Amino acid sequence: MKKIALIALAALLAISLIACSNSSGDNASLDDYIAPDYTCKIATGTLTFEDSVGDTAIISKYAGEYKAHEVVIPDTVSNETVDERTVVAIGDEAFLSCTLITSVVIPDTVTSIGNWAFAGCSSLETIVIPASVTSIGKGAFSECTSLKSIVFEDGSKLTSIGKYAFNDCSAMESITLPEGLESIDHYAFNGCTALTSFKTPSTLKTLGDVVFNNCSGLNAEGALVLNEALESIGKFAFAGIRKEYIVAPEGSYAAEYVDKMIDPEAEEETTEAAAE
Repeated sequence: MKKIALIALAALLAISLIACSNSSGDNASLDDYIAPDYTCKIATGTLTFEDSVGDTAIISKYAGEYKAHEVVIPDTVSNETVDERTVVAIGDEAFLSCTLITSVVIPDTVTSIGNWAFAGCSSLETIVIPASVTSIGKGAFSECTSLKSIVFEDGSKLTSIGKYAFNDCSAMESITLPEGLESIDHYAFNGCTALTSFKTPSTLKTLGDVVFNNCSGLNAEGALVLNEALESIGKFAFAGIRKEYIVAPEGSYAAEYVDKMIDPEAEEETTEAAAE
């Protein structure tokens, strides 16, 4: 009897709450707090987007043509039921493993590129990062094995590059990072075997662990140039690169770090000796 009474009481409370909500008209339902998904047709497929703040939207998914194609992301999205929204972000995994995309045009309304946003887009060859983008998320372009050209627009506001951002971009030969960039996280350029030159911008303060692991193309005179403002360099940041090929300003933190490095051959000998 006690259990039945408690159930009845809970039901009465629920009915009362609904009645109060309907009578006042001021209380929002749960659905009002969950960003719904909408779709928008573009020339090459369908974008799914969700509301962000006000009249803004985040691209959360893309379904495209079954042939090689370029994607032009519009600066606004809408459909027959939703008014125009400004696209401010490419969400996590939005274009994950879209293997038929050859290039992407990102509008200058976008301020962030999410985690794994374009990961596995193995046919992606070129991309222009608008000046409006302030952050590139974890694994954003990981395993984009055809990616050769990455251009950052003048006046870039980019401040951070996440872990694994360009991991295994094995076709990338060079990249010019913008001034204003402050941090590059762990493994960001791991496996970029075709990379033959890299210069850190003067504003860069932090390099994470194993950033240039397996970047064998940087084993050439003057191929890797470090800046004076660097304050932190992670473990094995330049694994596999001989220190004689790394240029760092005299007396800088970067120069001290490089000076203490063990070259790959010496490292192997040390490991073998320890094994014996």
